Parts: sequence; structure tokens; C-alpha cells
Amino acid sequence: MKINASYKTDVGNYRTNNQDAVLYLTNNTGQVIGVVCDGLGGHKCGEVASNMAVSMLKKFFETTDFTKLKHDKQIHAWLQEKIDIIQIEMNNFSLSNEQALDMGTTMVIILITNNKAYLVNIGDSRIYQYSEQGLKQLTVDHNILNLYLQKNTTKESSVDLNHTYWKALTSALGPRKPLKTDIFHLPLIIPSYFLLTSDGVHDFLEEYEIVNILEKNGNINNKIKLLIKQALLNVSTDNVTALLMEIKF
Repeated sequence: MKINASYKTDVGNYRTNNQDAVLYLTNNTGQVIGVVCDGLGGHKCGEVASNMAVSMLKKFFETTDFTKLKHDKQIHAWLQEKIDIIQIEMNNFSLSNEQALDMGTTMVIILITNNKAYLVNIGDSRIYQYSEQGLKQLTVDHNILNLYLQKNTTKESSVDLNHTYWKALTSALGPRKPLKTDIFHLPLIIPSYFLLTSDGVHDFLEEYEIVNILEKNGNINNKIKLLIKQALLNVSTDNVTALLMEIKF
């Protein structure tokens, strides 16, 4: 099995700073990690939160001996422990930096080890999988809309999505944020792609546009450039970040 990856982050056309952060790393024992974080727009220190989360995960990944983590429960526990440590560190940072009290970030993680993909979701960044079965959104956005749909029999098609409050987050990583962490795993499909995106990308791309770009358009570097370009052409009003991982023989 081989894994190729490409990523791109851009401030976009409407923001003055980039609150997104992205990470892709491999180690010498065959593990791979990919991360996308989106600092909360409109909140102070959003870029601090996203970059703190990514830099701490980088350190954790680089200093962990994954050959000792053979079981699903061990990997799940490792991921949850590291998220808890990041939240504690954010809280400690905010105690001496009052402007950071309301900071927060979304986070999606994919960790490939033991021939499986282990996924984490906090907030409304996303992970998709694309294979011969088509495009599938693997994560569920932590927002008011999905909370409402979970508690009611109403179908999404009957909800007026023009109201922006549906996108309000119900989970984020930060000192004063409600935190819900989804951690799960799945077997690898070879060949396939994993796509991690911030909402500045997926909110401004139709699924058929994603599929068209992944099906065609040459190498993985070109695909990621086109995903970002198309989101911006579709008038994305946010920072735009995407990480594409190709799994192949």
C-alpha cells in the first residue's frame, strides 16, 4: 500500500487572515496522520486555537511509538487523550491571555495505522471518502441543524436552510466550548481517496463538482489545486483548506 498526499490552504477572497491550519505527516514505522482545523471566525484568537491544535498533534505523533498500539481501543484512547490534553493546554493559555477565553477551532483527523483509518471529528470540518462506490461523507457536522434532525423526524429537505443559525456549532475545541468528539475507524479501501476540508471548501462545492475533480484532472497536486480554485470561483467567503490523501497499491 502507498499513500500520496497534497494539501493547500488559502486566506480566500474575503478574509484578512487565515484561521485554518493543516497537517500531513508520515513516520518511519508506516503511520500517517492528516489534520484540518478551522479557527472559529468572529472569535478572537481563532488562528491561535487552530495552530495550537495542529502543532500539538504534530508533537504527539512524532513522539509516539505506534508499534505498541495494536488494538482499536488503544488507538481510540490515544486520540481522545491527546484531544483532552490540547483542550487543557488551551484552557491554561487562556488563563494568562484573556483575549483567548473565547477561542476555539474545529478539527478533523485521519490516522492510518494497522491497515485501518481512524477518524476524529469535532465541529463542521469534514472527511470524505471517494472510491469505486462513489463519494461518501464520513463525518457528521456538529451543528444546530443536525442536532435538530437527530431529535425530530423532520427531513432536511423540509428545513429552510437559508437561516444561518442552522450552521451554529454544537461542538468545538477550546477553553469554553462544548466538546463532543466523534472517534471511529474503518477498513481501508484500495484504491481510494480521503478528502479533509474546512467549510470554506465544502460549503461552496456541490458533491458532483468534487467527484468530477477527483475522477479527472491528473495528479493529486492538480486535483487539490482545482478543488480550492473551484470553491473560490463559487464565491467562498471563508478561508479555504483541503487535504487529499490517495490510497493505492
